[in-house]
Amino acid sequence: MKKLIKPIEPIIGKSLDRVESFIHTHPKVNFLFGAIFGAFDGLLRSAKETTQTQPFIRNNYDVKRFMGAVLVALVIGWVLPATYFFGWQCVVSKLLVSFIIGVFVVDVLWAIIAREDHISEGGFVSCLLIPAILPPQSPLWLVGLGAALAILFRNVLGGVGNNLVNPALFSRLFLTICFPSLLVTGYQMPFVGMPDLHSFRYGLDAVTHATPLTAFKTNGEVTSYLSLLVGTSGGSLGETCRLALILSGLWLIKIKVVNWRLPVSYLGSVLLLSVFFSLLMGKTVAPPIFHLLSGGLILAAFFMATDPITTTYNQAAKWIYGAGCGLITVLIRDFTTLPEGVMYSILLMNLLAIPIQSLMVKIKYRI
Repeated sequence: MKKLIKPIEPIIGKSLDRVESFIHTHPKVNFLFGAIFGAFDGLLRSAKETTQTQPFIRNNYDVKRFMGAVLVALVIGWVLPATYFFGWQCVVSKLLVSFIIGVFVVDVLWAIIAREDHISEGGFVSCLLIPAILPPQSPLWLVGLGAALAILFRNVLGGVGNNLVNPALFSRLFLTICFPSLLVTGYQMPFVGMPDLHSFRYGLDAVTHATPLTAFKTNGEVTSYLSLLVGTSGGSLGETCRLALILSGLWLIKIKVVNWRLPVSYLGSVLLLSVFFSLLMGKTVAPPIFHLLSGGLILAAFFMATDPITTTYNQAAKWIYGAGCGLITVLIRDFTTLPEGVMYSILLMNLLAIPIQSLMVKIKYRI
């Protein structure tokens, strides 16, 4: 692959240099789009700046390169599959509202008030996640409110790098508390088949259905594992096609943007605990594979629990953090009236991340 790309590297480099020069010579363009261009430029090329003081670490990753990789993985993992399963009108409209309200209104106003040079690329990641964790038939005003809350909450705590909890999940929690009826309905069944000109022009016919976790809670129905994997079952807009999410997540692990310990410990603990409770309680609790492939577990394990700001940075602490997420998820799913526990588990472990980190450091250095 590198041999194929190498001949066109100079052409790509010159093109990126011209775009970069244009952005930097136009302050308004740089204010709005400088950060997002830097994210993708950092993904395609190594960071140009190097540190001048100790410690010196031989690594070509910076924040912009990190954010660019996450954005690409999210587009491949949920945007493209959701566009097929729910129609481009559903996906594009929600993305536009999320970006316009979250990034180009709230984040821009905050940057002007705070007198910042440009808006942060982190806002694009948060606003790309908001539609993914909402039902496909969520009203556009709900998407816009969720994006605004996510950006506002992140900025109030000091901006990128200072989040106490995941901004997108915090926004989802706020919406769940304030508008519960809108968050338990509107789960449209994905479209299956070849789209025609009529469906492309006028959209897909919406048929609502309970999510797999809700169906299991109410009548013990176990959705087909193949349907859960490829995305033909109901769920939030970005969680249905688990296969695409897994492949995107593995790519992030391969390029070392995601620490493999977090998704492995999260998914592994869910699997082990669900096996244990299945052996202990039989069919009254969800089967292990159903646990893994239902709800927002795969999306969260690769894209939310792995947020480097809200998780632990000690390697041993990451195992505890991921296992804690898995434990809370299984307990909520199996022993409460709530069908899903992923959001609550990650937010709770976000709050416990600092104490866990502190404890592990004390144990390691015997403080």
